[in-house]
Amino acid sequence: MFIYWKKTPISDRSYADPYCIHTGPGRSILTPMLKQSYRDGGKPRNRTLWRPSRGIRTCCIEDVHDPTARVAWWHQFEVDFWRLQGGLDESERARLREHYKWITDEIAQVVPRPSPADEALWFCMKSLQHTWSFGESREQRRARLLDEARRLLEERQRSWWEQERHYWQEKAEAARREPPRERAGGSGAPAPGPQKGADTTAWFFRALGLTWPCTEAEVKAAWRRGVKTRHPDQGGSSESFIAFKKAYDNAVEFLRGRAAA
Repeated sequence: MFIYWKKTPISDRSYADPYCIHTGPGRSILTPMLKQSYRDGGKPRNRTLWRPSRGIRTCCIEDVHDPTARVAWWHQFEVDFWRLQGGLDESERARLREHYKWITDEIAQVVPRPSPADEALWFCMKSLQHTWSFGESREQRRARLLDEARRLLEERQRSWWEQERHYWQEKAEAARREPPRERAGGSGAPAPGPQKGADTTAWFFRALGLTWPCTEAEVKAAWRRGVKTRHPDQGGSSESFIAFKKAYDNAVEFLRGRAAA
């Protein structure tokens, strides 16, 4: 299998993209296609196994100030990819799931994955009232909504950082008042490390309902249990499923990294 990028120049007849506000020549629409090579009568051929419902414009990929077009595209990509499996038999579904990480890594080399901050900005913009001001152009409206979303996020982050500062200030004061713990050998020197045991379970293990330490087999079992209730085809929301899938990917990557170290 390989990823083929279909490139379509943008013209006046191109479909309108609600997330694109860019203008000017030289722009194109990139659509990734998952293809497979085979031979027919000794002649090399290839067939398209899958492609998403929409492409993404090169101008939106290159825009570092407004990442919302990339966020929207990746969310739709995840939904389309898992919806594709409904029309496949069990062996083809297993093969597609096996290559999921490779496929997404290949695509991320062209369309960078959005960060959590980018996704928060996108959801914040979606929550705003998309009203038009008098005499406002489409580009001006987009810029206004983007600035408003950034302002709202900064206000929420300021409150969160204040809570974090207060929490860790109390921790630091408590540690200063507490006498150093002695080593087991009785040397009298303070022992390294935290004074009290802390929960070292990473966020992705907690999202899967697991605690550290755990194995890759336990992570995969938690994934299979969670998919039964979180998959959109099983009544779950796409946002919840995508968050659960990210937790699974991070957990597997972490465990494999430890095993290779």
